[in-house]
Amino acid sequence: MKATIKVDAHKAGEFIEVLEKNLIPVMEEQGWRLHGCFIQRFGPVQPLVVIDIWEMEDMAHVDRVMKNNKYRSDPRYQDSMPVLQSAVIEEKLEFMEFRAGRLSRFYP
Repeated sequence: MKATIKVDAHKAGEFIEVLEKNLIPVMEEQGWRLHGCFIQRFGPVQPLVVIDIWEMEDMAHVDRVMKNNKYRSDPRYQDSMPVLQSAVIEEKLEFMEFRAGRLSRFYP
């Protein structure tokens, strides 16, 4: 899954900190694996664009995690919500299928 997140550039530091300390661990505990977090270095100053590349078993894995809502009750997720609500301008999710490349497959 590719998550493209537009963030208020003035709140980008807070957003990245919450992402690294709270949200990535919470989602990885659900079985997702972050392959990389990329931050726009050139382009418009506002908004900052963050791209996360996640791997999960399949689309059903996404549904299981989202419907379960277990992550939403995690204190790390709840602590992150004020930052997310104030920093995130837009989030777009794209689901992709692995075909080839240098990344090792997480799920056989």
